[in-house]
Amino acid sequence: MVLDSTYFWLFLSVIGACNALALSIYFFLKKGSNLTHRLLSVFIFMIFIRISKSVCFFFYPEASKTYLQLGLTANFLVGPILLLYIKQSFKQKSARNLNWKAHLLPPSGFAILVGVVWPYEHYSALWNIHISTAIVYCWFAYLFASLISIYPIIINKDIELFKSRYTQFPIVVLCTSIGLWLADVFTSYTSYTIGILCFLLPLYLSLTLLISKLNRAKPQKYASKKISQVKATPILNALEKLMTEDELYKCPNLSLSQVADKLHISVPHLSQILNDNLGISFTSYINHHRIQLAKNLLIEHKKMSLKQISALCGYNNQSTFYLAFKKFTSTTPAKYRKEKVAQAENA
Repeated sequence: MVLDSTYFWLFLSVIGACNALALSIYFFLKKGSNLTHRLLSVFIFMIFIRISKSVCFFFYPEASKTYLQLGLTANFLVGPILLLYIKQSFKQKSARNLNWKAHLLPPSGFAILVGVVWPYEHYSALWNIHISTAIVYCWFAYLFASLISIYPIIINKDIELFKSRYTQFPIVVLCTSIGLWLADVFTSYTSYTIGILCFLLPLYLSLTLLISKLNRAKPQKYASKKISQVKATPILNALEKLMTEDELYKCPNLSLSQVADKLHISVPHLSQILNDNLGISFTSYINHHRIQLAKNLLIEHKKMSLKQISALCGYNNQSTFYLAFKKFTSTTPAKYRKEKVAQAENA
């Protein structure tokens, strides 16, 4: 007996939906759950609604159209939830939580209002032609905004993107969202394509979490190879000399391998020293020196523009400079300068 491919994709969709629901509950209720986890939880729940709608439509095409309305509403809300999740994951606004209510409550209220006033059951033509089209455009706008928000980070490699699941997840979620949008707009076999994507995203997240837990459960195999402070100190002193005397951190495209070459050590060796002995990544180490210089320039050169200061500190663009400055000081360069100037005048 040959299994009908339709039922095979339907089977994957059902598994994906169940997995999505379980993951959504896990991220929302897990111990130590923060805003980032909860936004991811809500995003996955929207995926669950979207794929459940397709499954319901397959089995009960003549039943109540409420589930079709829920599916379209989920498509609409995926956009703002995605943008909030991406920004919060990379902490682009500040080290504090974003004001999610201001971003999410208005579109949620609007979706509820439209659903109550013009329910799909009685206005199917309106939903299929006009509302669904508007949802596609809104979804695209949020996808574009999400891409723009992380563009400076990816281009300037300010975050080691694929070393931690906390930075892997947003990239995978964004790519999945783009795939869902493309499938919804351009694919003739939309249900199948979306079913596959909705199956793969929860599967990836589940496997990543499982592998992460298994790795944490294993003993640290290389713990005994930790570099001693005695051996690390001369290297750290030479590194600090490169930064303070040679001002190497001012190089815009400075890389870990370039610094390792100047210290005549391997890249893994330098990375291990920074992580084990200083408890900091290479990117954070360089940004620390750059932001210290920026703070001095902001105070000593009151008329120097922020663009000039960011360039002098080694940043390719102001966006990256703003992100790094706010991460280290919890304020913007302009506010920092204003506060320090006011303090000096009052003194």
